[in-house]
Formats: sequence, C-alpha cells, structure tokens
Amino acid sequence: MPYMLPWDPWRELREVRDAMEKAFSKLPKLFDREQFGAWIPAVDVYEKDDEVIVKADLPGVNKKNVRILVSNEEVTIQGETKREEEVKEKNFYRSERVYGSFSRTIPLPVPVEREKAKASFKDGVLQIVVPKAKGAREDQVEIRPE
Repeated sequence: MPYMLPWDPWRELREVRDAMEKAFSKLPKLFDREQFGAWIPAVDVYEKDDEVIVKADLPGVNKKNVRILVSNEEVTIQGETKREEEVKEKNFYRSERVYGSFSRTIPLPVPVEREKAKASFKDGVLQIVVPKAKGAREDQVEIRPE
C-alpha cells in the first residue's frame, strides 16, 4: 500500500521550484557562475532500503565552516571557503579558484526522520545519511559533521 502524506501547502511550491530548477539546468549556461564568484557544490542523492544519502563535494572546505540543516523534505548545506593567502606577484597567470560563502538546498525524494540524521566529512566529501520517515513534520534541525 502506498505511503500517504498529510497535506502540505508548501510542498506544491517546492515541487514547482524543483521543476523550474530542472528545466533551467537543461538550458545552455548563459554565463559562468565562477566568473561572478558563486560556487555551488556538486551533490549525489540516492536511496537505500531505509535511508536517503546525500553526498556533496566540498574541496578545500574546513568541516568547522559547514552548516547542515535537515527538514523532513530537504537538506540545506551552507559553508564558506577561505583564501589562505593572496598572491600579488607580477608572474601570476591565472586565478580560477573561488572563495566565499555557498548554500545549496537539496530536495529529498521521500520524507525523512530529520532527528536521526548523521553527517560525516572525509577527504573533502560530506556525506549525510537520513532514515526514511514513517510520518512527516515540517521543522528542521541543525547537525554537525563528525
């Protein structure tokens, strides 16, 4: 028997937003994000039998500078990368690495038990594991990588 969720007026708005993001992601890039200083980490989201897993590439990010918010239907990853030192030499040819704050909200494919979420951070990869929910709530909690 399929799982039934209580009606949530905001879920429909999130579905519209997700559909728009999906549609716009298929368009050719009109401008390069890095050119304007924005950086959005790449993520993988997949399900196992009893859990949802989100993996995000965060190269050069210190885990102390990562904030994770988990709700029943989405995960938000926020953080910051900092420049170690600024090079001011005349033979400096290229500067492509991006520094600054980032934020990414990832919709989850199923409701989850946000209180039981766990995160780990190893070799620049953040992994968030959240058990699938048997019921749904709308609040979110903050968790820290171990």
